[in-house]
Amino acid sequence: MAKTVLITGASGGIGLRIAKSLISSGFNMVLQGNRNMEVLMALQELHPDRVRVVSADISSMDGIALVVQAAADCDAVLHCAGIPSAGISWKVSTEEFRKVNAVNYEAPFFLSQGIIPSMRKKNWGRIVFFSSIVAQTGIPGTTAYSASKSALFGLTRTLASELGANNITVNCIAPGYMDEGMIREIPEAMRAEIIAKTPVAKLSDTDGIVKLVELLLSNEANSITGQVLSVNGGLGM
Repeated sequence: MAKTVLITGASGGIGLRIAKSLISSGFNMVLQGNRNMEVLMALQELHPDRVRVVSADISSMDGIALVVQAAADCDAVLHCAGIPSAGISWKVSTEEFRKVNAVNYEAPFFLSQGIIPSMRKKNWGRIVFFSSIVAQTGIPGTTAYSASKSALFGLTRTLASELGANNITVNCIAPGYMDEGMIREIPEAMRAEIIAKTPVAKLSDTDGIVKLVELLLSNEANSITGQVLSVNGGLGM
């Protein structure tokens, strides 16, 4: 029987790439988004029996409740949703800090909390958080973002410890600077500088993230849990 996977932030970037790949691999999908919903609706139209779409703002508990209701029977959840934040620590507003943490850290926790009971009943599940190299390197001007993303490391290890007996694995992927997405907004000179500092001398391949997710969702990955998996071309070793 095909597994059902919830992807948050499925309407853009890595979430959309993963969604399309998992659909091709035979998974059923629940796809959450809060913008660019037309791309998710197009996937639903192509695969009406296998794709459910949820439009919800997961910075609010009401939005989280909508997603949990739609995805309560999911076998796996991929927390791809996230928002950026730039600002030096003493200038970050209370509103900015709380908004970033609401989406990047609190939503993954509360969504997982809502779906874990169903996974425990099935005695099987997969939870994958998405962090960032920014949380591992201490880049100035990223206080709120790095704090929200590094909080996922502790959440990963604790949930993995709590849920291992139920055959539920919990892992965190920490991408580096990828070959698509927000990197396109960075000036060419800065991109060249990043590549020069990276041991593999190139931006990380998004397809590698997709393949890693497919591995973590498999039965064969039952012993991979509690891990922060860095995909960054060796940057920050």
